[in-house]
Amino acid sequence: MKEIKSRDNQKIRDAARLKEPKYRHREQMFLIEGRNMFCEAIKGEQELHRIFVEREEAEQYLDEFRKTRDVEWIKIDHTLMKYICDTQTPQGIVAVARIPPGNLHTTVQKSGFLLFLDRIADPGNMGTILRTAWAFGVQGVILNNGCVDPFNPKVVRASMGAIFHVPVFNEISVEELVRIKAEGYRILASSLNTDLSIDRVDFTGRVIIIIGSEARGVSAKILSVCDQSFKIPIITPVDSLNAGVACGIIVYEAGKQRGSDSGCS
Repeated sequence: MKEIKSRDNQKIRDAARLKEPKYRHREQMFLIEGRNMFCEAIKGEQELHRIFVEREEAEQYLDEFRKTRDVEWIKIDHTLMKYICDTQTPQGIVAVARIPPGNLHTTVQKSGFLLFLDRIADPGNMGTILRTAWAFGVQGVILNNGCVDPFNPKVVRASMGAIFHVPVFNEISVEELVRIKAEGYRILASSLNTDLSIDRVDFTGRVIIIIGSEARGVSAKILSVCDQSFKIPIITPVDSLNAGVACGIIVYEAGKQRGSDSGCS
């Protein structure tokens, strides 16, 4: 492994800049922090560009080093690791990875179970939703331009590896949603302004489930193109559920109906 000791090294500076959205967008790269996330990235066949490991911990990663010989490994000290990472207490390894290019058209053609997220701005909620989607067989997650960047370091950590396994498509318009609908999808939205309970909704076949933020819900423009809206009955007078929690309830119900077949039917 090579070793870098200076904060002014271009590779160090380039990695640290990926904490900022404009650099992630420009370079089409993002950060993967910590051992568990790094190992999950390898399992998910995530394309890695460069790996930084703390000098004192390098020997712990010899197996991973052998598995990724085509990737550049660099030893650094703890100070440089803190400079690169988004977390206050880095776990000794951070990788620079390429944002998967993805193909929305291909995913739409091959899939039957998609999520569309409307203005989910909280990184923790976004990560939770991605992990829940992965757990219950969602085959693609579509975000509009009011959502947090799914490759934000906080989202990546909160997803607990889901970001490597579920295709994510960013900044998709309502017009594109309508085009997807024309491929034979029904659009179902979670909303408080309906009397239809979630347990009376048919989630089989080709469906797109819309999840809005707990602060504003699903926008009127998106609701206007939906086939059906439904609500989660709440026993006590709580205004609304956290978006991540609501998503968990919804995709669990959908996944239960769909059984092991999460594809087209």
